[in-house]
Amino acid sequence: MQYPVDSRLDWLSGLVLPPRCVLCGARGQRPCLDLCGACETVLPPASPVLQAGPVPLRATIAAFDYDHPVDFLVHSLKYRGHLATGRVLGSLLASRVAPFAGGVDAILPVPLHPTRHAERGFNQSAEIAGRVARLVGRPVRPELARRIRDTRPQVGLEPAERRANLAGAFAAGRVDGLRIAVVDDVTTTGSTLRQLAAVLRAAGACSVDAWCVARASAPGIRRAGPAEPSPCAGRMR
Repeated sequence: MQYPVDSRLDWLSGLVLPPRCVLCGARGQRPCLDLCGACETVLPPASPVLQAGPVPLRATIAAFDYDHPVDFLVHSLKYRGHLATGRVLGSLLASRVAPFAGGVDAILPVPLHPTRHAERGFNQSAEIAGRVARLVGRPVRPELARRIRDTRPQVGLEPAERRANLAGAFAAGRVDGLRIAVVDDVTTTGSTLRQLAAVLRAAGACSVDAWCVARASAPGIRRAGPAEPSPCAGRMR
């Protein structure tokens, strides 16, 4: 897998504190520091990787299918707060979207409602987006949109219910003329991404792409189960 060039800070940190794979505990590799090469080879790539539209999205890129062990990594970040996993997911996503980064001006993590952010303590999409932005050389701009309505979780909802659930959920900041890439962890029907993209386009954004770590099959996202043995040495944490 080809990665964007990693920073000298990553290189130095690897010398001081050698990273460990978040899946099996083996020594990590550069530039995806917290994942070993053996575990990387079993990640399930999405097919097709690039999907056009539909409007208001210009394109959607999903790096992986939401299957083991990607589901485990997403679950580890989102529900267990393992931020090292966010770096892994961000590095993996960056490797997929780097060829398209020249077509965007800013990276926007899908915003959480303040209540949800306070409960969780972080925004998993922001953790991923920060790493992507650093590796592809585009600024992360979380102020470009905010979530103004605390919606129900989308898991388990039918497509029509998802759209209704998200109505009026987002508001845009100053986005006139910007080409924006929205970053999220998992997309299923794309309702969240399309709703956010519609708000951004209505506010003047020139284009909106979606960059997602994984794509799950509708109607619901399969939750990650207990940690399963990894094909590489050791066991998942």
